[in-house]
Amino acid sequence: MNRTINRRELMFKALVGLLGGALGWVPVEIVNHGHSLTQVESAWLVYGNLFVMAILAGVIGALIAASDDQTFTITEQMKQRALRSFVICFLLSAPATYFSNRAFSAILAAGGWVGGVQGSIFYLILARVVGWTLMGMMLGLGVGLATGSMRNALKGAAGGWVGGFVGGMVFDPIGMLTSSGMLSRFTGFSAVGLAIGLFIGLAHELTKTAWLVVEAGRLRGRQFRLDGPTVTIGRAEENAIGLFGDPGVQPRHAILERQGEIYAIRNLAVQAGTIVNGARIETTALADRDRIQIGGYELSFHERVGAHGASAPRRPAWTPAAPLPNAPAAAAKTAYLESAAGERIAIAASSRVTIGRALENDIVINDASVSRHHAAIEANGGGFRVIDLNSQNGCFVGGQRISEAPLSDGAAVRFGDAVYTFHG
Repeated sequence: MNRTINRRELMFKALVGLLGGALGWVPVEIVNHGHSLTQVESAWLVYGNLFVMAILAGVIGALIAASDDQTFTITEQMKQRALRSFVICFLLSAPATYFSNRAFSAILAAGGWVGGVQGSIFYLILARVVGWTLMGMMLGLGVGLATGSMRNALKGAAGGWVGGFVGGMVFDPIGMLTSSGMLSRFTGFSAVGLAIGLFIGLAHELTKTAWLVVEAGRLRGRQFRLDGPTVTIGRAEENAIGLFGDPGVQPRHAILERQGEIYAIRNLAVQAGTIVNGARIETTALADRDRIQIGGYELSFHERVGAHGASAPRRPAWTPAAPLPNAPAAAAKTAYLESAAGERIAIAASSRVTIGRALENDIVINDASVSRHHAAIEANGGGFRVIDLNSQNGCFVGGQRISEAPLSDGAAVRFGDAVYTFHG
């Protein structure tokens, strides 16, 4: 089934947007409690409002950005994304609040809300809708910009515009029904956050072109959008598609590449491999509804029907990119590292292989004792040598800590606490 709309993501974004609005309401209420529209604003109130509205925007933006993983598990990527979004939304909130307040005040004045006199209710609601629409649009723009994609920024602005409009529409009617400015603000900001999260998520879903659905495995039901030219898949949390809880999935198991309108998957795993439609592959183009097996996980690949003028599954020509430094099926493979669990990692005799916790390494070891850039293995006159890259917990060969040492067949090699046997 081609499940176009990811309801799980929509629910997450809506709920965290609502939570962001509710949390951001606290400082806004502290500043605005007891203030009415007919009062003259002091300088303290004006600047205080700019600051607390920036906090509100930052909290909503941070939580919506963090919800991309559709999980409450806190990862380093999630924290970085949330912090970046908070800062961007916080900074964008100042001009957004200023211009929305100017528009709000101008419309109120046109409706007779001047000199402490209450004017037209119609103009009050109109002013609120215009003000919150401008604010929501800028907030949505900030959330989109935090992803580093202009396309997502436009999606976010469109979703924020709609969310702000909805929040502005319900703000004053709720206040009139409850006769409470505090409850009105709480409900209004929560509604704004919920609507912005929902519509930003909906904008993402309606404009995505390709995605993966987890059909079997621990994360069954999860969807992953395929954004950008490359998307890595593996057990390490640095991967864009993290398949956790399965020892059969290597830290960096496969990579999805986009070339024009074509998506392809490249295998990076040596022993377990990557299976597409029942056959082990090294690199192959993907067609709609192809099945991908990685460890105990099974995923289905989907493209939006008509996204590229296609109406049926296809197997287009694929021109692979330059091979990765540690391409597991390389013909030059003469040696490998074997973990205690039997996982084999190939080492090409013609290249320098880097080892560490960071995803850009050729061999990724997802262990807290391993430095981000821990060590390297190089060919050395027909043999191999291991070099410590100033790691914190060191490299060991045969139980001895080394800065550089030759490797012989059967040598025990340890990177921090991660133990391997060298064969070659």
